[in-house]
Amino acid sequence: MKSKIMALIRFVLILIILACISILGKRGLDYWTNMKNNRYIEDLSKQVEADVDKDSNGDVDVETVKNPLARLEKIHLSLLKKLKEQNPDVIAIIEIPGTGIKYPVLQGPDNEFYLRKGLNKEYDIAGSIFMDVYNSPDINDDNSVIYGHHLEIDSMFTPLDQYRKQEFAEKNRTIYLTTKYGLREYEIFSAYGTPSSSDYRTLDFTYDGDKVPYFNKLRSSSEVKLDTRPFTEKDTIITLSTCQYDYADQRLAIHAVRIR
Repeated sequence: MKSKIMALIRFVLILIILACISILGKRGLDYWTNMKNNRYIEDLSKQVEADVDKDSNGDVDVETVKNPLARLEKIHLSLLKKLKEQNPDVIAIIEIPGTGIKYPVLQGPDNEFYLRKGLNKEYDIAGSIFMDVYNSPDINDDNSVIYGHHLEIDSMFTPLDQYRKQEFAEKNRTIYLTTKYGLREYEIFSAYGTPSSSDYRTLDFTYDGDKVPYFNKLRSSSEVKLDTRPFTEKDTIITLSTCQYDYADQRLAIHAVRIR
Protein backbone atom coordinates (compact mmCIF):
# COMPACT_ATOMS: atom_id res chain seq x y z
CA MET A 1 0.00 0.00 0.00
CA LYS A 2 2.79 2.36 0.95
CA SER A 3 4.59 1.72 -2.36
CA LYS A 4 1.42 2.55 -4.28
CA ILE A 5 1.06 5.85 -2.45
CA MET A 6 4.70 6.75 -3.18
CA ALA A 7 4.22 5.83 -6.83
CA LEU A 8 1.15 8.08 -6.99
CA ILE A 9 3.06 10.94 -5.35
CA ARG A 10 5.91 10.54 -7.85
CA PHE A 11 3.43 10.53 -10.72
CA VAL A 12 1.77 13.73 -9.48
CA LEU A 13 5.17 15.41 -9.02
CA ILE A 14 6.16 14.46 -12.57
CA LEU A 15 2.94 15.98 -13.88
CA ILE A 16 3.60 19.18 -11.92
CA ILE A 17 7.17 19.39 -13.24
CA LEU A 18 6.00 18.82 -16.83
CA ALA A 19 3.31 21.49 -16.42
CA CYS A 20 5.89 23.96 -15.08
CA ILE A 21 8.23 23.23 -17.98
CA SER A 22 5.37 23.73 -20.42
CA ILE A 23 4.38 27.05 -18.85
CA LEU A 24 7.98 28.32 -18.79
CA GLY A 25 8.48 27.19 -22.37
CA LYS A 26 5.36 29.04 -23.51
CA ARG A 27 6.42 32.19 -21.68
CA GLY A 28 9.90 31.96 -23.18
CA LEU A 29 8.40 31.62 -26.67
CA ASP A 30 6.11 34.60 -26.02
CA TYR A 31 9.04 36.80 -24.99
CA TRP A 32 11.12 35.62 -27.96
CA THR A 33 8.27 36.55 -30.30
CA ASN A 34 8.07 40.02 -28.79
CA MET A 35 11.85 40.46 -28.99
CA LYS A 36 11.76 39.46 -32.66
CA ASN A 37 8.95 41.91 -33.42
CA ASN A 38 10.72 44.73 -31.57
CA ARG A 39 13.98 43.98 -33.37
CA TYR A 40 12.23 44.21 -36.72
CA ILE A 41 10.99 47.71 -35.88
CA GLU A 42 14.41 48.69 -34.53
CA ASP A 43 16.25 47.43 -37.63
CA LEU A 44 13.80 49.17 -39.95
CA SER A 45 14.26 52.38 -37.98
CA LYS A 46 18.06 52.16 -38.30
CA GLN A 47 17.77 51.58 -42.04
CA VAL A 48 15.47 54.59 -42.43
CA GLU A 49 17.85 56.70 -40.34
CA ALA A 50 20.79 55.78 -42.56
CA ASP A 51 18.80 56.58 -45.71
CA VAL A 52 17.68 59.97 -44.38
CA ASP A 53 21.27 60.98 -43.64
CA LYS A 54 22.25 60.52 -47.28
CA ASP A 55 21.50 62.87 -50.16
CA SER A 56 20.46 61.82 -53.67
CA ASN A 57 24.09 61.02 -54.51
CA GLY A 58 24.51 58.71 -51.54
CA ASP A 59 26.70 61.17 -49.63
CA VAL A 60 26.09 62.49 -46.12
CA ASP A 61 23.41 65.19 -46.20
CA VAL A 62 25.10 67.88 -44.11
CA GLU A 63 22.02 70.13 -43.88
CA THR A 64 19.86 67.33 -42.53
CA VAL A 65 22.44 66.25 -39.96
CA LYS A 66 22.93 69.86 -38.77
CA ASN A 67 19.25 70.27 -37.83
CA PRO A 68 18.36 67.56 -35.26
CA LEU A 69 14.60 68.16 -35.17
CA ALA A 70 14.28 68.38 -38.95
CA ARG A 71 16.31 65.17 -39.20
CA LEU A 72 14.12 63.44 -36.60
CA GLU A 73 10.99 64.50 -38.45
CA LYS A 74 12.30 63.06 -41.72
CA ILE A 75 13.20 59.79 -40.00
CA HIS A 76 9.82 59.49 -38.30
CA LEU A 77 7.84 60.37 -41.43
CA SER A 78 9.76 57.86 -43.53
CA LEU A 79 9.37 55.16 -40.85
CA LEU A 80 5.67 55.99 -40.49
CA LYS A 81 5.14 55.59 -44.23
CA LYS A 82 6.87 52.20 -44.35
CA LEU A 83 5.02 50.86 -41.31
CA LYS A 84 1.66 52.18 -42.54
CA GLU A 85 2.18 50.28 -45.79
CA GLN A 86 2.37 47.10 -43.70
CA ASN A 87 -0.55 47.97 -41.43
CA PRO A 88 -2.92 50.89 -42.16
CA ASP A 89 -3.81 51.05 -38.43
CA VAL A 90 -0.45 52.78 -37.77
CA ILE A 91 -1.20 56.46 -37.09
CA ALA A 92 2.00 57.82 -35.53
CA ILE A 93 5.52 57.23 -34.27
CA ILE A 94 6.29 57.85 -30.59
CA GLU A 95 9.82 58.34 -29.28
CA ILE A 96 10.82 59.19 -25.70
CA PRO A 97 14.55 60.00 -25.40
CA GLY A 98 16.22 58.39 -22.41
CA THR A 99 13.79 55.47 -22.17
CA GLY A 100 14.43 53.38 -25.27
CA ILE A 101 10.78 53.81 -26.26
CA LYS A 102 10.42 54.19 -30.03
CA TYR A 103 7.39 52.45 -31.50
CA PRO A 104 4.56 52.88 -33.98
CA VAL A 105 1.26 53.96 -32.45
CA LEU A 106 -1.73 52.03 -33.76
CA GLN A 107 -5.46 52.51 -33.45
CA GLY A 108 -7.66 49.43 -33.67
CA PRO A 109 -11.41 48.85 -33.90
CA ASP A 110 -11.61 48.82 -30.09
CA ASN A 111 -9.32 49.09 -27.06
CA GLU A 112 -8.80 45.32 -26.85
CA PHE A 113 -7.57 44.50 -30.35
CA TYR A 114 -3.89 45.45 -29.94
CA LEU A 115 -3.56 44.40 -26.30
CA ARG A 116 -2.02 41.09 -27.45
CA LYS A 117 -1.31 41.73 -31.14
CA GLY A 118 1.80 43.11 -32.80
CA LEU A 119 2.23 45.18 -35.94
CA ASN A 120 1.45 42.11 -38.05
CA LYS A 121 -1.85 41.57 -36.17
CA GLU A 122 -0.58 38.24 -34.87
CA TYR A 123 -0.28 37.22 -31.21
CA ASP A 124 2.35 39.09 -29.20
CA ILE A 125 2.25 38.92 -25.40
CA ALA A 126 3.36 42.57 -25.18
CA GLY A 127 0.84 43.74 -27.75
CA SER A 128 1.38 47.15 -29.37
CA ILE A 129 1.34 50.80 -28.39
CA PHE A 130 -2.15 52.01 -29.33
CA MET A 131 -4.38 55.07 -29.22
CA ASP A 132 -7.74 55.06 -27.47
CA VAL A 133 -10.40 54.14 -30.02
CA TYR A 134 -12.46 57.21 -29.05
CA ASN A 135 -9.63 59.61 -29.83
CA SER A 136 -9.25 61.23 -33.23
CA PRO A 137 -6.39 59.60 -35.21
CA ASP A 138 -4.98 63.04 -36.01
CA ILE A 139 -4.21 63.34 -32.25
CA ASN A 140 -5.75 66.79 -31.91
CA ASP A 141 -8.18 66.06 -29.07
CA ASP A 142 -7.86 67.89 -25.75
CA ASN A 143 -6.42 64.71 -24.25
CA SER A 144 -5.18 61.91 -26.52
CA VAL A 145 -4.67 58.68 -24.58
CA ILE A 146 -2.02 56.13 -25.59
CA TYR A 147 -1.82 52.66 -24.02
CA GLY A 148 1.01 50.16 -23.70
CA HIS A 149 1.89 47.16 -21.55
CA HIS A 150 4.17 47.10 -18.49
CA LEU A 151 5.82 43.67 -18.36
CA GLU A 152 8.70 41.80 -16.72
CA ILE A 153 10.76 42.49 -19.85
CA ASP A 154 12.04 45.86 -21.07
CA SER A 155 9.43 46.35 -23.78
CA MET A 156 6.58 48.69 -24.72
CA PHE A 157 5.78 51.07 -21.80
CA THR A 158 7.72 49.19 -19.11
CA PRO A 159 10.42 51.95 -18.88
CA LEU A 160 7.78 54.55 -17.91
CA ASP A 161 7.99 53.30 -14.33
CA GLN A 162 11.19 55.36 -14.01
CA TYR A 163 9.14 58.59 -14.17
CA ARG A 164 8.11 58.08 -10.56
CA LYS A 165 11.69 59.00 -9.63
CA GLN A 166 12.35 62.73 -9.36
CA GLU A 167 15.82 62.83 -10.93
CA PHE A 168 14.87 60.70 -13.93
CA ALA A 169 11.67 62.63 -14.56
CA GLU A 170 13.48 65.98 -14.48
CA LYS A 171 16.08 64.84 -17.01
CA ASN A 172 13.76 63.08 -19.47
CA ARG A 173 10.70 65.25 -19.99
CA THR A 174 10.51 65.24 -23.80
CA ILE A 175 8.18 63.11 -25.92
CA TYR A 176 8.25 63.23 -29.72
CA LEU A 177 5.13 62.18 -31.58
CA THR A 178 4.97 62.24 -35.38
CA THR A 179 1.81 61.91 -37.45
CA LYS A 180 1.49 62.26 -41.22
CA TYR A 181 1.24 66.02 -40.59
CA GLY A 182 4.70 66.24 -39.02
CA LEU A 183 6.67 66.15 -35.77
CA ARG A 184 5.22 67.32 -32.45
CA GLU A 185 7.08 67.87 -29.21
CA TYR A 186 5.50 67.36 -25.79
CA GLU A 187 6.77 68.13 -22.29
CA ILE A 188 5.91 65.80 -19.41
CA PHE A 189 4.28 67.62 -16.48
CA SER A 190 2.87 64.81 -14.33
CA ALA A 191 3.53 61.17 -13.43
CA TYR A 192 1.71 59.09 -10.81
CA GLY A 193 0.09 55.77 -9.96
CA THR A 194 -3.71 55.76 -9.86
CA PRO A 195 -6.68 53.36 -9.79
CA SER A 196 -7.78 52.35 -13.28
CA SER A 197 -11.21 53.84 -12.56
CA SER A 198 -9.90 57.31 -11.71
CA ASP A 199 -10.59 60.33 -13.90
CA TYR A 200 -7.29 60.68 -15.76
CA ARG A 201 -8.50 59.91 -19.29
CA THR A 202 -11.12 62.56 -20.10
CA LEU A 203 -10.66 63.02 -23.85
CA ASP A 204 -12.61 66.22 -24.61
CA PHE A 205 -14.47 69.01 -22.86
CA THR A 206 -17.86 70.41 -23.77
CA TYR A 207 -16.88 73.73 -22.20
CA ASP A 208 -13.39 75.15 -22.79
CA GLY A 209 -13.47 76.60 -19.29
CA ASP A 210 -13.29 73.08 -17.85
CA LYS A 211 -10.02 72.23 -19.58
CA VAL A 212 -7.45 74.24 -17.62
CA PRO A 213 -8.82 73.21 -14.18
CA TYR A 214 -8.69 69.57 -15.33
CA PHE A 215 -5.08 69.89 -16.53
CA ASN A 216 -4.17 71.55 -13.23
CA LYS A 217 -5.77 68.63 -11.39
CA LEU A 218 -3.63 66.17 -13.36
CA ARG A 219 -0.52 68.19 -12.53
CA SER A 220 -1.37 68.32 -8.82
CA SER A 221 -1.66 64.50 -8.80
CA SER A 222 1.99 64.08 -9.82
CA GLU A 223 4.35 62.13 -7.56
CA VAL A 224 7.27 64.18 -8.93
CA LYS A 225 7.60 67.95 -9.09
CA LEU A 226 7.98 69.24 -12.65
CA ASP A 227 7.90 72.97 -13.35
CA THR A 228 5.57 73.78 -16.22
CA ARG A 229 4.22 77.01 -17.68
CA PRO A 230 0.57 77.85 -16.92
CA PHE A 231 -1.96 75.98 -19.07
CA THR A 232 -4.23 77.75 -21.56
CA GLU A 233 -7.50 76.74 -23.19
CA LYS A 234 -5.61 76.19 -26.48
CA ASP A 235 -3.37 73.52 -24.97
CA THR A 236 -3.65 69.85 -25.86
CA ILE A 237 -2.06 66.99 -23.96
CA ILE A 238 -1.27 63.32 -24.37
CA THR A 239 -1.68 60.73 -21.62
CA LEU A 240 0.42 57.57 -21.56
CA SER A 241 -1.31 54.81 -19.63
CA THR A 242 0.17 51.50 -18.50
CA CYS A 243 -0.22 48.98 -15.69
CA GLN A 244 1.35 49.56 -12.28
CA TYR A 245 1.59 46.97 -9.54
CA ASP A 246 1.56 48.67 -6.11
CA TYR A 247 -2.01 47.40 -5.66
CA ALA A 248 -4.70 45.63 -7.67
CA ASP A 249 -5.94 47.27 -10.86
CA GLN A 250 -3.50 50.19 -10.64
CA ARG A 251 -2.36 52.29 -13.60
CA LEU A 252 0.62 54.56 -14.19
CA ALA A 253 -0.35 57.84 -15.83
CA ILE A 254 2.14 60.11 -17.61
CA HIS A 255 0.77 63.45 -18.89
CA ALA A 256 2.56 65.74 -21.35
CA VAL A 257 1.55 69.06 -22.90
CA ARG A 258 2.27 69.94 -26.51
CA ILE A 259 4.93 72.65 -26.83
CA ARG A 260 5.74 72.39 -30.55
